[in-house]
Amino acid sequence: MRQLLVFSLSIVLGAVQGFAEDDYKYEKKIGTLVEPYLSHNKVNAVSVGVISNGVVWTQHYGTLAGKGTPAPDDKTLYEIGSISKVFTSLLLADAVNSGRLKLDDSISVIMKELGEQNPKVGNGITFQHLSLHNSGLPVMPLNIKPADPANPFADYDRELLNQYLLKAKPARKPGEGYEYSNLAAGLLGDLLARQAGVNYETLLNQKLTEPLKLTDTGITLSTEQAQRFAPPHNAAMLPDKAWDFDSLAGCGAIRSNVHDMLLFAKASLDPPDGEVGKAIDLAWKQHKPSEDGHLAMGLGWMIAGDRTTRWHNGQTGGYQSMLLINRPLKSATVLLCNTAGSGVDGLAEQIFQTIVGLNVQPKNFEKEFEVDPKVAQRLAGKYELAPGVVVTIQIKKGRMMAQLTGQQFLAVIPKSETEWKFQLVDATLKFELPKTGNSTKVTLHQAGRVMPCPRIQK
Repeated sequence: MRQLLVFSLSIVLGAVQGFAEDDYKYEKKIGTLVEPYLSHNKVNAVSVGVISNGVVWTQHYGTLAGKGTPAPDDKTLYEIGSISKVFTSLLLADAVNSGRLKLDDSISVIMKELGEQNPKVGNGITFQHLSLHNSGLPVMPLNIKPADPANPFADYDRELLNQYLLKAKPARKPGEGYEYSNLAAGLLGDLLARQAGVNYETLLNQKLTEPLKLTDTGITLSTEQAQRFAPPHNAAMLPDKAWDFDSLAGCGAIRSNVHDMLLFAKASLDPPDGEVGKAIDLAWKQHKPSEDGHLAMGLGWMIAGDRTTRWHNGQTGGYQSMLLINRPLKSATVLLCNTAGSGVDGLAEQIFQTIVGLNVQPKNFEKEFEVDPKVAQRLAGKYELAPGVVVTIQIKKGRMMAQLTGQQFLAVIPKSETEWKFQLVDATLKFELPKTGNSTKVTLHQAGRVMPCPRIQK
């Protein structure tokens, strides 16, 4: 799932204003912001939706799967990845408002056996801890071993989740520190579903998507919806797999489109009367202050450096997304993309800054060094970083993807034939390449560390 980006949007509220209804100059500006991502082959399809002072606008760029394929539209469905965590926390807010739970209830309220057999987890972790990423649980459960690494959550069921929780040891006291955790958010969704006696998707539909009339927001696609589902692509713009979820659906399983996400943004800007509106307002409130370099949070929401913008991003194996909402400015931006690792978080920020009146410039991508595809292929293989930790290098159509055991494949851009830099991570791979044959070793350079990795597979 998508890790947190550093989002420090700084807006002086008195110095900006949204666009008037008859002012569509932002259409051209947004197009210029998107263009570098298309011309430098960073994305396939991008769908953008904005709200500014009551004006709702959508536009779509690129094609779904390359030249000759259709363009996306308002109804094109994408995986929204970790934006699902916002919906899961809204389900928690609904349970709190209805009196079914309290934020500071321990999770043993639902899993009594956990409180008895592993009290540090069952009695020490609260529902609020799970929503605020300070439960002490790791980003992923340590017993996840997917049959298909390209679809990592598909076979992680409730039995495996229970087994992990009974033996889990929080890395720190719950409530202290911060660690972004897919496990925690997924567990939160599963616990709420257990209490309701239904699966996560049914609970989501009953409490949120049906009341808000989000008819294209869910997990399981109908035959008709499947025809509108954008094909997934990895960071090298090559076909990838959509992700399936079992017990951890609450951390990233939801699919949606620009039409529905704008309806959700509208409801977040001006909550409707009734139970859903109350849940939206409870989740919107700040529940954790900014501390130790980490942003403040609502329930599920990240709170930007301006202290008013709520946001969340998402990434799965073939999709990337971002949602930003600011009530005082009556503005919102949603961006959905069917290319993972494309760096469109930054693009979404630029679009949001544009609609609130800031002058931002298009991103300037460096021209990539061109490597002979035959030379690049000699770098592919598996390299051992440490016992049980392997760096896997794949080359497809001259493009490199690198994966560390248990993590996603990331795009790596050539600086020379033997030096390749990660596109979205401050790290570099340097290969030892003899005159003939495959590379014998790659050295990972990251955060001042130099980590040699000998080849273990041709």
